[in-house]
Amino acid sequence: MSTMNRRSFLKSTAVAAGSTSVFAISGTAASGQILGANDRVRIAVAGVGSRGGGLINEFGKVPNVEIVYIVDADRKKVDQRIGELEKKTGKAPKGTQDYRVMLEDKEVDCVVIATIDVWHSLQTIWACQAGKDVYCEKPVSQRLFEGRKCAEAAQKYNRIVQHGTQRRSEDSWAKVAAAVQNEKYGKLIAVKTYANRPRPPIGFKPIIAPPENLDWDQWLGPAAKMEYHENLHPYNWHWFWDTGNGEIVNNGVHFFDLCLWALNKKNPSSVIAFGSRFVKSPETNYKDQGQTPTILFALYDFDGIPVIHETCNLAGPKDKWNPLETTEFYTEQGVIRGATFVPKSGEPEKVEVEYKKPEPGGHYANFINAVRSRNSDSLNAPISKGYYSASIPHWGNAAYKTGKRETFKVCREKMGNNSFLQETIDKVAANFKVVFEDSVSIDDVPFQVSEKLLIDQQKETFVNNPAADVFLSRPPRKPFAIPDEV
Repeated sequence: MSTMNRRSFLKSTAVAAGSTSVFAISGTAASGQILGANDRVRIAVAGVGSRGGGLINEFGKVPNVEIVYIVDADRKKVDQRIGELEKKTGKAPKGTQDYRVMLEDKEVDCVVIATIDVWHSLQTIWACQAGKDVYCEKPVSQRLFEGRKCAEAAQKYNRIVQHGTQRRSEDSWAKVAAAVQNEKYGKLIAVKTYANRPRPPIGFKPIIAPPENLDWDQWLGPAAKMEYHENLHPYNWHWFWDTGNGEIVNNGVHFFDLCLWALNKKNPSSVIAFGSRFVKSPETNYKDQGQTPTILFALYDFDGIPVIHETCNLAGPKDKWNPLETTEFYTEQGVIRGATFVPKSGEPEKVEVEYKKPEPGGHYANFINAVRSRNSDSLNAPISKGYYSASIPHWGNAAYKTGKRETFKVCREKMGNNSFLQETIDKVAANFKVVFEDSVSIDDVPFQVSEKLLIDQQKETFVNNPAADVFLSRPPRKPFAIPDEV
């Protein structure tokens, strides 16, 4: 297969969704050749803001790994990272604002993706088609259907694709998963996941021209075309539906991943959700420019096991409210919190159980080792599992978007009599009271609540609900459309 030239490559990326692009597979790791420990693996990093900078440092610690390409729509960030690497290593990597240009480079073996969420799936698919392995930061998808396409691309092109859910490489969580699966502490009766991180209001920013150093069209990629404002770039894009997914996806993916690991499940059978975007900003009537909820509850059914998610971005005083980001497993005998089992009676104990240790080296070295061996089964967080972890919060967001406006009291009633969920709701209501010091009652906050939505676990759609299915995908934007066939 001959290497595509730039013109043919750019033409292929502009084909409408539904087409299949095939790229040349060449080089060392890209050729499928098993590499030795001393063979150098050459990496491109796409998206080099704070998270991308962290990944540059992490992969730079792995022996015989060289970062040879920097990609970012922001030219200043490209130049900054090139300068830092040249100072550190004595060699300047190449740089570009256009991801497609980097894919043409035969010297690049792997792509590390840390761009905005809306880019993750397409960049993963394109890299697989170009014969490059991928480390993709969570979430691999910004809409549910995209993750499945990433898994299909990895399989079709025989690529090594690791999902950035790093806890899969931690012994402590491997023990927890084994303890749940082996019912060491009795039968599992419920799971809670939390993504509670304090977030201040983002205010309102006017529409202005993008900075000269920012290629705005490249930054948006598959997102709907929109005008620039400073609440989108560089960070608050997380709180807009076209570019991000809110906290349930931003940090929640990690904790849904732990849930699926322990349950050994894929998709839930149903979901119901309610929430609100409400911020501590009385001068703007408790609103800001963001769109995603700052309070969100979702209740999933995993074949009879309730999985409850809580997001709360409203932070009370530190002595009265603690940020909480974790997964808790409730059993007949007590609850597993972190690496500790807390029994209903008696003293807490460290979780100790026979378990399968994650592949060694940590999350980043594990990926590089798999690239060298060409053994995707050795990945701690393969895309075949990671795409489900990213999908679970998408079900919750889709349910929330179908919701109708109701009071907090009605939302509680619609969520049913699950005691674990009601306890969680009580805690958030109490936190709300502390945050607003009785200046606002939670009963006066506008919430939206969904009906209970049934899920076809095989087809990965809602059951006979095309109105809800709309939220699982996006209208394509050429030339950045996710292909129906990879």
